[in-house]
Amino acid sequence: MDNSALSLWSVPVVSALIGYVTNYVAVRMLFRPHRPRRFLGMTIQGLVPRRQREIANSLGTMIERDLFSHEDIQAALASAETTQEAAAFVSEQVDLFASRIGSQNPMVGMFLQGALLEQVKGMLTEQMREKFPQLVERVVERAEHKLDVSAIVSSKVEKFDLSKLEALIYEVSSRELKTIEILGGVLGFFVGVAQVGLLLVLR
Repeated sequence: MDNSALSLWSVPVVSALIGYVTNYVAVRMLFRPHRPRRFLGMTIQGLVPRRQREIANSLGTMIERDLFSHEDIQAALASAETTQEAAAFVSEQVDLFASRIGSQNPMVGMFLQGALLEQVKGMLTEQMREKFPQLVERVVERAEHKLDVSAIVSSKVEKFDLSKLEALIYEVSSRELKTIEILGGVLGFFVGVAQVGLLLVLR
């Protein structure tokens, strides 16, 4: 193989290498460098570190607007299972109250037992089952007025350790990120082949 043919074959190889390295650097620059660095008169910093505050604010707003639903929270808290647990809790508290009253005042305790005690428990637990959804709605409404979900999420994301976030994303998306790097090499190779073909046509 003469030098001319070797030079032509080297074009796709070099193009593939350039494409791979370019995508490799681009992927790493999502996070690196964490802090601003001066290079050739330019300030270089990873995309996520540079935009962390904006990302945090946007994420907080999105979660509060689209994901943190008053109806979803209320439905979860007022489910049949939760209502049943609340009624059981009331029943337990009535038993404890009757036991405490009986130990402190045996005369009164004589009346808070047997059928009367079961009747009181039944009334209170039924009332709890009926009114529990309203209680949940009132609690959720008051909590929402005092709870700034957007600010909490924004603050948490803004303070999140970048090294941990970087490691998490690379761990979850390592296959996809590696595919992006390889595709850079593949596309670079075909660009190189096209350049060689163009050179041969123009000769």
